[in-house]
Amino acid sequence: MPMTRRLAALGAAAVILTVGAAPFLANAADHLDAPSLGSLSAGSLQGDRDINDVYVFDGANAGKTVLAMTVSPAAGLLGPLAFGTNVRYTLHVDNTGDNVADVNYVARFAAVGSGPDRKQTVRLTRNGTQIASGATGNTVPVSTGGKLFAGLRSDPFFFDLLGFRGSLGLGPNTNTLCDADPTDFFKTLNTLAIIVEVPDAALGRHIGVWATTEQWINGAWVGRDQMGRPAINTVFNHTAADKEQFNVTPPSQQATVDGGKFRTNVEDTLLALSALDSEGPYLPGEAAALASVLIPDVLTYDTSTHAVGPLNGRRLTDDVIDVELNITTGGDPLGLFPERDATGGVPSDCVGPHNDYQSSWPYLGIPH
Repeated sequence: MPMTRRLAALGAAAVILTVGAAPFLANAADHLDAPSLGSLSAGSLQGDRDINDVYVFDGANAGKTVLAMTVSPAAGLLGPLAFGTNVRYTLHVDNTGDNVADVNYVARFAAVGSGPDRKQTVRLTRNGTQIASGATGNTVPVSTGGKLFAGLRSDPFFFDLLGFRGSLGLGPNTNTLCDADPTDFFKTLNTLAIIVEVPDAALGRHIGVWATTEQWINGAWVGRDQMGRPAINTVFNHTAADKEQFNVTPPSQQATVDGGKFRTNVEDTLLALSALDSEGPYLPGEAAALASVLIPDVLTYDTSTHAVGPLNGRRLTDDVIDVELNITTGGDPLGLFPERDATGGVPSDCVGPHNDYQSSWPYLGIPH
């Protein structure tokens, strides 16, 4: 099937799968993935609690692992330039394989001074014990070994968002996916990043990682956002209610809650969109096997190896959109099904990694 017809079919399928909220993959990896986090307007955005992306990879120095989360889409334009002082940002690490966190790195922020030039400080705890404290925008040593950075950076995510939305008929622009001028929507945008580099031994060897944000409301911490692998909630949950529920359901419960509806959502989406592939749609057993990999939504990594996505960590350069496009449209980039090739009906958005990543700490590029 020619690319233009595939994109038209994808648009039709996306509309069918949409119930009121943003359609399949129409906003990006995890940006604005649930209605309570806002929409594409500055007045509605809850960016200081909206997780954009989660990364796990080996550090520049041997024996170190980097955990990173980004929040605040288009920081300074749509999203805020400061972390929420009533928000708790947590990087969770499971090292026993039960999808329950054994290590929790929690970042909290406080304002210093007042007015437009006020600064922030960050405090990092590990399982309740403070291990770092300092000013945002600076490298802060971690008392148990390692370092912390929290502040504004170039958004490392890449995706032709306008081309994709244009292909789905969702915007006034005339761009389409893989047209004559593919454009990375995120190339000049900034984000707020929390980056922690620690010894491998502090984490364990076989780990699962995810991030959450919680907001202090009426005397209690209330879950707001959650993410492990890129685009799971964005792509596979189609109702506002499911998106909101997924963001507060712990990974250990995601496969079974409400009769396993989140895995069912994944299977239904895969069966519908994989029909775009020339090899035909997934068999039900194939869709179920993929759903069991994608749910629970945990980013797996072996700290004794070099990260190489999509199943062993996530580097800044990993093209997660191409992987997601291929998986959802019938390809097998994970190598699970010998009878299927890696390429799906819509194989790429035709943009690649940025050129501003840094080879050493803090890895994310200098803000624009």
